[in-house]
Amino acid sequence: MDKGFLKCPFCGSDDIKLIDRIDVSDGVHTYYHAKCSNCGASTEEQKSQYDAIVAWNRRA
Repeated sequence: MDKGFLKCPFCGSDDIKLIDRIDVSDGVHTYYHAKCSNCGASTEEQKSQYDAIVAWNRRA
């Protein structure tokens, strides 16, 4: 497991990555989402790494 992620609720994988994206359309902002490297399930983008991890771990 990476950074405290729970296993993927869809495939059971523990290979979860934190992905970042930089948006420069209105200043410089970084957004994060969690993504399963096995099946591709992911969260919506969040404004912090912590929020992305929390969003992933709240998935049913």
